[in-house]
Amino acid sequence: MWNADAVRDALGAACVRSLRCGPHRSGRFAAFLKAVPKGGDLHNHLVGAVYAETYLAWAKVDGDCIDMTTMSVALADQCSTSHQPVPTSGSFYDELVRAWSMKDFVPGAQTGRDHFFMTFRKFMPVALAHSDDSIADVLTRAADDNVLYVETMTVLGQNVGSVAAAAWSKPVTAADLPALYDAIIGNPGFPAALASDVAEVRGTGYRTRLGCSSPSPPAACKVGVRFIAQVARNGPLAQLFGQLVSAYEMAAVTPQIVGATLSSPEDHPMSLANYELQMAMLDLLHGKYTATGRSPLHLSLHAGELTPKFLPAGSTANTFHIRHAVETGHAERIGHGIDVLSETDPDGLMDMLKSRNVLVEVCLSSNDQILEVKGAAHPLAQYLAKGVPFALATDDQGVSRSSMTGEYARAALEQHLDYRQLKTAARTSLEHAFLPGASLWRSVAQGQPVAECAATDTMRVGDPASGACEQFLADSERARMQRELERRFLAFEGAQQ
Repeated sequence: MWNADAVRDALGAACVRSLRCGPHRSGRFAAFLKAVPKGGDLHNHLVGAVYAETYLAWAKVDGDCIDMTTMSVALADQCSTSHQPVPTSGSFYDELVRAWSMKDFVPGAQTGRDHFFMTFRKFMPVALAHSDDSIADVLTRAADDNVLYVETMTVLGQNVGSVAAAAWSKPVTAADLPALYDAIIGNPGFPAALASDVAEVRGTGYRTRLGCSSPSPPAACKVGVRFIAQVARNGPLAQLFGQLVSAYEMAAVTPQIVGATLSSPEDHPMSLANYELQMAMLDLLHGKYTATGRSPLHLSLHAGELTPKFLPAGSTANTFHIRHAVETGHAERIGHGIDVLSETDPDGLMDMLKSRNVLVEVCLSSNDQILEVKGAAHPLAQYLAKGVPFALATDDQGVSRSSMTGEYARAALEQHLDYRQLKTAARTSLEHAFLPGASLWRSVAQGQPVAECAATDTMRVGDPASGACEQFLADSERARMQRELERRFLAFEGAQQ
């Protein structure tokens, strides 16, 4: 999806100035870019992260079949004479890969947006049957791309969501939210439902799939992973609220769930109609859990994934969604944020994002494929100019046919980022990861570590720590992850000399 020579041309001069790039001189810049340490992937949808070929392989082993009309998978116990066996090669196989992803897609009668979101229903049954395999696959790809940490979004909290739906039969309004909350928490079935929700994120089956207990575990076993509860913003409102309640409650009892997000197309009619109500939900829960210290849950909200082309006539959603996600929804990170320049007072909004230290998760491939925003039309340059923190992320790398290396390549080719900007983005990703503990950095932008771990004549930032730095790292998972990134940068940059 990207040309190594073009990447070399885009980054070569800056790289030569700073690192004397051996791969640039040898013409193998693609390998150079893949080897760059990349910090964390903070915007990763688990179901969309797996490639179509992998899903097809799992479906074949399971004995599943394909509905020829819809190109959707059917589980083995649902197969009939009207279905076809899962192919392993050939024209039908290629057709399925294209139907289940953006491979070879050319907009025409169908837009990229519609094709992208229609892929999920086709492979969803096999995805749900292979959750642990999917996590293992994501971590394997992350390790191959020199990514240290992944926060992956997956649908959670459905048991409490069902309790909420059963406890509330009338329409939900902002005025109803306190009563709805009490109805959920006070429901006799709530404790058991919450326990079931927690059990779903405490499993370690993916480590078994990877072979992490073997004498020689793969590199994927060293990739850190946490989970973000993904709640469909176009679902039933009582159930949605219940899932959010569950996310806060789960995070209070297990460190494996660190965040929550509202997903599904932001321009869906139900998403647009209920956006402000959903922000009110998050505002109420912030007061009950975050402000009181009852839960450490963080929020990363999809916001600003909008363009006028795909909005209904007369909609003004692209003038306020990002601002309301931060001011009312209490978002600490914004997923996408590509319509920032059409928001009311965009300069003031970006200044607010900077002052509040709100990170923007930039997903260049999906922004191009879904909403046709790329190159100079993408606001990344404006975020950079304003000093708004950002990190590159994969979004749905399987559907998009991308990778973290591919996102770095797009950042170089289309956004003209140099090596030092990519390095800062990698550092920034771990700075804004929902990891516990103090940061290694006083200033990420200036590369200034905390005093305990400042460079000395005998210790660089990525070297084995001693004394005060060793104790600082022992007390902070975040700082240990950041120090490992610096160790990899030292090794990587040393190899370029």
